[in-house]
Amino acid sequence: MVAWHLWPLGPRHLVNTARHLTTRQQKRTHLLRTIDANDFNWQIWAVASSGFFTDSYNLFAINVIYPSIAYVYWPNESTGVHESNINIITLAGSLLGQLVFGYLADRYGRTRMYGFELLLVIFSTIGVATSSSGTDGSMSFIALLYCWRFVTGVGIGAEYPLSAVITAEWAPVKSRARMMAAVFLMQPVGQLMAQLVGIWVLLGLNNRYQFQDRTDLDYCRPIVDKLWRWVAGVGAIPCIFAIAFRWTITDPDYHYGRLQDIELSDAEGLDGTVIEVDEPLPIQFSWDDIKQYFIIEGNWHYLAGTSICWFILDFAFYGLSVNSPRNIATLWSQSDTVLNIPIPDWISDPSSVNSSSSANSSSSVVPSYPAIYQVLMQNGKQSILTVSIGSLIGSLIIIKTINYFPRKTIFAWSFLLVAVLLLITGGTYLATFQTGQHAITIVLYGLCQLFFNLGPNTLAFIIPAEIFPTRYRCTCHGISAAAGKLSAVLVQTMISHISIDGLRIKSPGGNRLGYVLILFSFVMASGYIFAWAWIPELQDARVPQGYELPNKTLEELAKGKIGVTEGGEVIGFRAKLRELRL
Repeated sequence: MVAWHLWPLGPRHLVNTARHLTTRQQKRTHLLRTIDANDFNWQIWAVASSGFFTDSYNLFAINVIYPSIAYVYWPNESTGVHESNINIITLAGSLLGQLVFGYLADRYGRTRMYGFELLLVIFSTIGVATSSSGTDGSMSFIALLYCWRFVTGVGIGAEYPLSAVITAEWAPVKSRARMMAAVFLMQPVGQLMAQLVGIWVLLGLNNRYQFQDRTDLDYCRPIVDKLWRWVAGVGAIPCIFAIAFRWTITDPDYHYGRLQDIELSDAEGLDGTVIEVDEPLPIQFSWDDIKQYFIIEGNWHYLAGTSICWFILDFAFYGLSVNSPRNIATLWSQSDTVLNIPIPDWISDPSSVNSSSSANSSSSVVPSYPAIYQVLMQNGKQSILTVSIGSLIGSLIIIKTINYFPRKTIFAWSFLLVAVLLLITGGTYLATFQTGQHAITIVLYGLCQLFFNLGPNTLAFIIPAEIFPTRYRCTCHGISAAAGKLSAVLVQTMISHISIDGLRIKSPGGNRLGYVLILFSFVMASGYIFAWAWIPELQDARVPQGYELPNKTLEELAKGKIGVTEGGEVIGFRAKLRELRL
């Protein structure tokens, strides 16, 4: 067994060892055989996961910093419009980044793009952390914030196809799925770290300014303004380390023109006797090649399957995961709250607001708002207990078990499992809302987060990086991920504007989240149909006396429906239904 030496003999060294070989086929053979002779590649994991971690941190940090921003810049605003706009703009930027960088990575090589997206995140994160309204309102703070969050979204979106595909192509076949699941682990880790950094900065500032019980705006605003800038700015630090990691790798596909995805055979040698002249490559992104692969060979089913499944997943996932402080606060609410006053955006739990009649008028209500310190601390603790722990456990479990079960089957059935959990959680939420039994709903909500990451959320990231040919792998992964972000934009817009019985879904103190959970359950259930019909098997049959299912090679999967047909599998609704009748 050949071991990876982390820095001296990493991927760049491996490319150099093949320079004496004369043909592309010989170099590709040498490269793949050397990679497959190894196990879990920690260097590639560090390269990919470091970037994915920082992008997750910056994406979900908005849940931490938005209440602080609202408290400082629009403390009496209660419409939630700024929060929705920030989320939608960030997700739209992510959609654009996935499409553009996915195409560019296929066109010009993975590592030519790898690192550039982190530069976007670094500069835009610094831009967010330094946004201001200037002197006497000479600049628009919200316009600057929108602009920088859009650029951040572009960088975040670009990371998806790049990290997934580079990991898949540098991973040994037997460790490919586990390595990609370990990279995706950084999403819940980044989400958790954003909450922890928010708590640590809050504790540090409180140690200096002692504002845990202060409710006067003039005293707390400068402190809170520092807090959210620190939390946002910290997101640029891991990007610097991630860029340093990425200098240690090169691009196997770009160097060796591995666009044909020719399957290796045991008869191939490295002495030039088998292949003396390279076979011609297909013309990448030419209409003839696109038509042949996607239309004539019918591989549009693959792209439709991965895109629709990701669209369905993100409709529910981002409907719950972004702007989550108020959603989570309603889960924890155990007392009936009826206030005839608007609740400011920075307050997540309306039960923390006390009201009393004005001395000048018995009909007017004077609200007494909680200390911002208490609000932010409660947000952080509730998010960690309700979301982060379950998500993290789900990701850890799938890393350990991903090779023991057929990924396609788990992918399809996990949509149904999450759908059932969402349906039960929604019904339980409505039954236990603002009662002493709310803990049941909290546990169920945490289980939903666990099974999101144990199933569809992780596998939607992995599968598009496996089933497409090298020449279109990043592009198709980017299109699939962009379909998810399109869904996220739509659901954020819907949640912001739709009302039920005159009460907006995001209104604090309302039970409308229960109906949303039930709606999401039906949406998630539909994902089973498309995963069943349009996603191919990714593993071979379990070998005798073996527990793991062997992964198919990328070259086997790149054959598309032609390879599937040769193996006796069928793809498509009509073919699947005919198979069931038989």
